[in-house]
Order: sequence, then C-alpha cells, then structure tokens
Amino acid sequence: MERQDAIDAVKDMLSAYEHSSGYKDTLMMRIMFDRKKYEQNLDEMWHIYLSGNPKQITEYQKGVDNIKSAGLRVLRNSSGKHKIQFKE
Repeated sequence: MERQDAIDAVKDMLSAYEHSSGYKDTLMMRIMFDRKKYEQNLDEMWHIYLSGNPKQITEYQKGVDNIKSAGLRVLRNSSGKHKIQFKE
C-alpha cells in the first residue's frame, strides 16, 4: 500500500467514526459537561464579530455547527448570551 493510500484509508475510517452514534454521544456528553465553557466561548466570538471583525463569523459558525452536529441546540438572546440545550 502506498503512503497516500494509507492516508486516505485513515481519513475514511475517521470520517466513518465521526458519523457514528458513538462519536455523537461522546461529543454530546463532552459539550454538556463543559457547557458553560462552550457558551462563554460562543459569547466571546459573537462579541468579537459585533465589534467589527466580520471574519470571526466563520469561526463562530463552525463552533455552532459542531455543537449542533452532536444533536444539541444553540440559542442566543438579543444581548448575545448563548445557551446550549438538548433538542426536545
């Protein structure tokens, strides 16, 4: 097996794992365990975006998408405070 074939095989295995329920369950538990930290991080990124740095929105959206991929909801109020919840 050539080196690139081995790299591609590992990438495929990691991608398959990321789509498994075990990965999502572990990610959900990790996020909920450190929920306040994740919420504060989103608050800070949102504040940076609003203070005039439009490039911050891409990193902010990556964070929100990561949380949502674990099966959680991300709420933001009008003052920019975030809350992470289980989907009902």
